[in-house]
Amino acid sequence: MADYYDILGVKKGASQQDLKKAYKKQAMRYHPDKGGDSNKFQKINEAYDTLKDPQKKAMYDQFGATGNQGPYSRTYSTEEFEFPNDIGDIFNQFFGGSRSPFTQRRQRQRNKDIAIQTQIDLEDVMNGKSLIATYTLTNGKQQSVNIDLPPGVETNTTMKFTGLGDNFIPSISRGDLMVRIKVRAHSRWHRDGANLHCVEKVSVFDLLLGTKKEITTVDGKKLSITIPKGCQPGTVLSISEQGLPRLHGRGKGNIYMTVQADIPNISDPEMLKLLQRIKYGT
Repeated sequence: MADYYDILGVKKGASQQDLKKAYKKQAMRYHPDKGGDSNKFQKINEAYDTLKDPQKKAMYDQFGATGNQGPYSRTYSTEEFEFPNDIGDIFNQFFGGSRSPFTQRRQRQRNKDIAIQTQIDLEDVMNGKSLIATYTLTNGKQQSVNIDLPPGVETNTTMKFTGLGDNFIPSISRGDLMVRIKVRAHSRWHRDGANLHCVEKVSVFDLLLGTKKEITTVDGKKLSITIPKGCQPGTVLSISEQGLPRLHGRGKGNIYMTVQADIPNISDPEMLKLLQRIKYGT
């Protein structure tokens, strides 16, 4: 049976919003009224019906679909496989040591995955960061995992740690730990991939005459940027290779600074007269 995530064209761990968007796209593409494949359309509806329901989705992520009866037509607890006289042993006695289908089913199961989220700052994206994330298992016990984040890590990146998920049922394998990385919004800088954007107020006189402006980068570096004579408000100036590092050491992005005019409030009569003369060329 095809994977429901593959049917919708999304990755495991996709948000409900992404699932809904993918469903609409696939449903429009394969709708029978538009000449689409009716079997494919039915599978798309089946996949979305499961993944949009948090309980069904959790069961699917843990156990998958249950064959021809349809997903979740029945769920099994460990008690159903652990009779007083182990049915797996009875099967072996009758069939000469062949592997019991009940044993196979139990081996394919594993405990549920655990998903957590941790936040970092934009400065951590610049330099990379090592951190310890703590999470709670179903039995109430806490565990920790060491996470090494490379420079340039993207927000919403999900890191998978195999075998560090829940272990509530000891007789089956542990689930996995999924850690989603969120980058906090910065008060000055806006991130666009490896590029950084900011808005800088510049005196109207400096816009007229031209000047040099010093800006401080995310990691505290001082950079000088030239404001050309006659620069207009809204102009975007750039500094190459001074943005965030790209993943895997592929250089850095750029800095883009949008110029905003800083207009002073002038009340001095003599200054106002001078500006009038400049305005009218007298």
